[in-house]
Amino acid sequence: MEARDWAEIILGLRKEVFKIVIIVIAVSSIFFTFGANLIIGKILHDLFPSEMVFENKEKIIEIVEELKNITNAFENYAYHPSEVNRTIAFEASKRLVRIAMELTSSPVLTRPLEGLLLNLKISLAVGIAAALPYIFYVILRTLRTRGIMQDLTIKKTTAFKYALASIILFVMGVIYGYNMMKLFIRFLYTMAVAQGAVPLYSLAEFVNFVALMLVLFGLVFELPVVMFFLVRNGIVEYGTLAYYRRHIYVAFFVVGAITTPPDVFTQLMVAVPMVVFFEISLIFVRFFGRRGIKEGGS
Repeated sequence: MEARDWAEIILGLRKEVFKIVIIVIAVSSIFFTFGANLIIGKILHDLFPSEMVFENKEKIIEIVEELKNITNAFENYAYHPSEVNRTIAFEASKRLVRIAMELTSSPVLTRPLEGLLLNLKISLAVGIAAALPYIFYVILRTLRTRGIMQDLTIKKTTAFKYALASIILFVMGVIYGYNMMKLFIRFLYTMAVAQGAVPLYSLAEFVNFVALMLVLFGLVFELPVVMFFLVRNGIVEYGTLAYYRRHIYVAFFVVGAITTPPDVFTQLMVAVPMVVFFEISLIFVRFFGRRGIKEGGS
């Protein structure tokens, strides 16, 4: 569409902005009150690898021996206070802090308002997601009213099928991503420990990372519906998608680079599934999508 078309869409949305804002505020307020802490607690309980230290028997024995040495250092300084014993006790206190960090069962808060801002951000995201169906409805109504894409006729039953398929695929993508994240985060945690580092995660960064990955997986699973819709209604030709697949691959890797930490492995974890699912979607469209063009769309 041209810039003029987008301007007309924005004008059509102007009168509906108040309703959209009300939906976002209402849903966000309810979720902030009753759901935000539950969701964050669920993510931490399922995905944060707090129990991994206790699964390693050798690590537990090592910690026990280290605690004994720390106790002896404190006792020596308590009963025989000297500069040498003071230095030993001071070094032992730093080792004790390190052990405490290794045994931490949850991420840490690095700023006083971090927890509150995280709840607000999640609640706002849920509110916007709740308003998206109404926003899409207004956009489609504006397109039809102003004659934009008037050749695109979608029956209510067909629209319901698209919506239902989109929701199901998005939920499947989130569930798949949730299980993948369990393995992925454990891998990152194990790698950090092997490097001699203490993996202390910020609460906001940890939850934001998980949420971002889940949304990406959900959107990746939407590819079959989006491509099927575009090809079946003649908006995009199947040959065009197949011809520009390499360009689309580059776009996927750009998305992976933008939305993940600056390391190649994490970027591949995001981009490669997108490429694979695009190819699966292309096969699906090849056998089922192009038929709709001959039938005149749906």
